[in-house]
Amino acid sequence: MNFLRRKVINRKGLLVLGILCILALSFIVYQLDIDWEELVREHGFVGIFILMLVTSMTILFPLPGWAVLVAAPVIMGLSGGGIFWLAVVATTGATLGEATGYLAGYWGRVMIPEKHRKNYEKIQRLMRSYGSKGIFIVAMMPFPFDLVGIASGVLRFPLWKFLVYSWPGRMIRTIVLVHLGWGIFEILEKVF
Repeated sequence: MNFLRRKVINRKGLLVLGILCILALSFIVYQLDIDWEELVREHGFVGIFILMLVTSMTILFPLPGWAVLVAAPVIMGLSGGGIFWLAVVATTGATLGEATGYLAGYWGRVMIPEKHRKNYEKIQRLMRSYGSKGIFIVAMMPFPFDLVGIASGVLRFPLWKFLVYSWPGRMIRTIVLVHLGWGIFEILEKVF
């Protein structure tokens, strides 16, 4: 049995298999034709959690998580405290979804597309200089956060630290986006 384990199931094989699974899952999620508006309307906070989880699971494929956040308060008819809880649920789903980028980086260096290479190198320098605080800072920005997850995995930050420092940064970004959507709707409603 040990011979089989050493020869057939080695660490490199598992790393390659893990990376391929993450990339395949990202591609499948990217190709899904999700009617996100209907999902939010029918399932409310659960729908938001699922959408943010799915849009954050994709690695370097653009899915409109920010568009969901801007439109959700209007679709759900939320205001005040409801908007806060929307941000909490959305942030939690998005942060958990970002673990796929972290795992891709942890399991092996992922090929970063040329158009993202400069940003990835900047993020690695930022994280080497500021550590976990760098994760928090970049989480607030409208930036391909997948690169932060990949860099965190490559640099072997503990997963729990990555998630703990990502969440508050993503929460600030989410609060801004949901209030932006709600504010735009309020202005348009008064004008028209």
